[in-house]
Amino acid sequence: MKLNNILDINSLLSSPKKIVITTHQSPDGDAIGSSLAMLHYLRQKKHQVTVVVPNDYPQFLYWMKGHDEVIVFEKNQTKATEITNDADLIFCLDYNTLSRMKEYGDVVAKTTCDKVLIDHHQEPDSFAKYILSDTSACSTAQLVYDFIGMMNDNHLITKAIAECLYSGIMTDTGNFRFPSTNSHTHKVVADLLDKGADNSHIYNLISDNNSIDKLRLVGYTLAEKLEFFEEYRSALICLSKKELDRFNFKKGDTEGLVNYGLS
Repeated sequence: MKLNNILDINSLLSSPKKIVITTHQSPDGDAIGSSLAMLHYLRQKKHQVTVVVPNDYPQFLYWMKGHDEVIVFEKNQTKATEITNDADLIFCLDYNTLSRMKEYGDVVAKTTCDKVLIDHHQEPDSFAKYILSDTSACSTAQLVYDFIGMMNDNHLITKAIAECLYSGIMTDTGNFRFPSTNSHTHKVVADLLDKGADNSHIYNLISDNNSIDKLRLVGYTLAEKLEFFEEYRSALICLSKKELDRFNFKKGDTEGLVNYGLS
């Protein structure tokens, strides 16, 4: 675990700030769950907080509280840039380098305010003054939970925060089956359940929320587009734009396809 000045954030957050929360291009469950959980947490501490994402994310994440306030840079570059330039502090969640935000990363790079990095990917760049980095952590959502604890604010975790954090942990651990899932992960999840997260309902909203077009795309992909190279223990899936259009592709419809090859 890498901690750079992270405990100093407590005093920094003791007075109201204009804060922007950012995450990586093509945000997934961990990115959105972490960002919205942090949004709700910081607002309880009386800060003016905005979540800005580089581009849109899958519709099966739209149910999370705060989704309707998220600013998508790709759709509203002027507003996103103005808010970012006006920030007193920028939280950088679930990415290790600004280039992972594409064009929006250039906007953040030009700002002069301090930045807070909370992430679990390897080899983080040194663009942030405050760093909580742990490559052994299963997800950034778990690190956000730990961060709230470091601030002695575990009592501020509401049902909405618990739901967002649970979603991030569940999706980034492959429903708790990846090796990065450890005893600490389960202790965190147990606390989130105690704080109101409904694990069965969240799973249904994220994983059992398929359109007929998506199911047919999965069937087509496995039957026609999955190549297997036994000598290399490798699998390959390639889908063209024409093929995606055939199944009325929406962002998130290919989520999890790679896991069939991995299996």
